[in-house]
Amino acid sequence: MSIKTSILSSIGQKLLLATSGLIMFLLFLIPHMGGNVLFLFGPDMFNSYAHHLHQLVPIVIGIELLMLTSISVHMIMAFRVVLANRKAADKRHTLKSSKERSLAARLMPVSGIMIFIFIVKHLLDFKFYEKAKTTLHGVETYDVYAMVLSRFQGDPVHLVFYVLFMVAVGFHLSHALQSSIQTYGIYVPREGSKIKLISAVVGWGMAATFAIIPIFAFIK
Repeated sequence: MSIKTSILSSIGQKLLLATSGLIMFLLFLIPHMGGNVLFLFGPDMFNSYAHHLHQLVPIVIGIELLMLTSISVHMIMAFRVVLANRKAADKRHTLKSSKERSLAARLMPVSGIMIFIFIVKHLLDFKFYEKAKTTLHGVETYDVYAMVLSRFQGDPVHLVFYVLFMVAVGFHLSHALQSSIQTYGIYVPREGSKIKLISAVVGWGMAATFAIIPIFAFIK
């Protein structure tokens, strides 16, 4: 079997979907969450983190390119897998019982689209947003802390938008993590699965942590 045939096979597409998702989870979501939490500890801590991150521009650019590739692969494979599943369901003239699929599983296409919209919005808000300067320990640096405050203070609509999309992240991750594990051949029982429980805790825990930042900035 050729490499192209393997990739385009049902198993190959699911493996690419799972792998691209795990790359984004491990190399972007976890570090990004860890950095964002520093916002809760004040401007010096958060701006220091942003300043040191800015010193690693070549590495950051490399990771961003990897994330762009992973997002592209993830979206393409997700579309193909969803399409293939629907075609298979049509041939069987039946759909999997809703009782057998969690709400998070049924909402995967919707939550995935919402997350993509959020990424675009987030980049416009922070990546391509003009930042003011401040002095940190005698060194001029970007005042990222003030930028985050300015995006949420006095703007409940913006706050609701971010929190709503973090709910989408929670739904998506809670199913995606355990689904990825299944894709790699690990058996996950339908009932009483510790893997499903851990996936839900990690997914919703990360979503809640991300949501705390705009809420904290809004009420500060």
